[in-house]
Amino acid sequence: MTRYLGMLIGLLLVACSTTGPETFDHSSDTSHLVWPPAPETSRIKFVTAFKTPEDLGLKKSIFRSFIDLFVGSEDRNLTRPYTLSVEQEMIAVADPDAAIVHLYDLHRKKYTKIEKAGETNLSSPIGVALGNNRLFIADSMLNKVFVLDSDMEIQLVLDDFMRPTSLAYDPDRDQLYVVDTLAHTIKIFDQQGNLVDTMGGRGEEDLQFNYPSHLAFADNKLIVNDTMNFRIQIFDQHGNHLDTFGKQGNASGYLTQSKGVAIDSDGHIYIADALANRIQIFDQAGQFLLEFGSVGSDPGTFRMPSGLAIQDDKIYIADSYNQRIQVFQYLKAGM
Repeated sequence: MTRYLGMLIGLLLVACSTTGPETFDHSSDTSHLVWPPAPETSRIKFVTAFKTPEDLGLKKSIFRSFIDLFVGSEDRNLTRPYTLSVEQEMIAVADPDAAIVHLYDLHRKKYTKIEKAGETNLSSPIGVALGNNRLFIADSMLNKVFVLDSDMEIQLVLDDFMRPTSLAYDPDRDQLYVVDTLAHTIKIFDQQGNLVDTMGGRGEEDLQFNYPSHLAFADNKLIVNDTMNFRIQIFDQHGNHLDTFGKQGNASGYLTQSKGVAIDSDGHIYIADALANRIQIFDQAGQFLLEFGSVGSDPGTFRMPSGLAIQDDKIYIADSYNQRIQVFQYLKAGM
């Protein structure tokens, strides 16, 4: 009995030592990574990046490490992060190639890999949103949106979509906006899952869309990436059209294949311009202000950036083909 107890203690000690080092290299000096560079006043600063929960300080539990000794290590890496959502100390990342949603709880130091919604295996989770202690997941292959509570138990399943992609949550009215890309519409649901309104239809006029792809909601405004019209449309929370800007092109201030959108505390609109491997920043009148990024794998460079989220002026970017999330800081002072 003593022998077996000793073996068990030994295995537990091994487990403790195999929680794994951080996989992202934090050793290099990135303090100089600001945009625009000196001598101009800096407005954007690189903060960090992460690929695994360990990069965020979310170590495996002793029990999880012990189990890994027998069944193999759980893959906790990002495969192709596509969209993300941030609320307080929660980060949700949609990883469609792995058919997983990664959930990082920085407050409780907990990582959860979500592969199912209820009894349904996720197939292509492409959109996520956090709101009111719930996680919303859009699966573009299943053509459904799943609503999970704080225990990751399923609350609602929304369907009747052609291809749901991006999600945005309105905390004041407790409503969810869903991009139905192939239907060229935005659908709005209340907290009970009832469809309360539909915006759009295919076209080039205001309040019409051509394969819309990404959404952001902030300051009672809905920002829609009207992707194949190469423009951004802005609406109030009631769906009234406020403004439209954007043109196709490769130069600064133009859009190539735009994806994620987000808004900082001063109302600036950030757009992930995926093919150009850059993030562009505009004011709400559509005036180009600044861009940062280029193609590469070093900090501050991208390979097909897609999803964007901003909280407390920290800018989270899904750097898809670098298999990481990069984090930047907007330096307030007026652009």
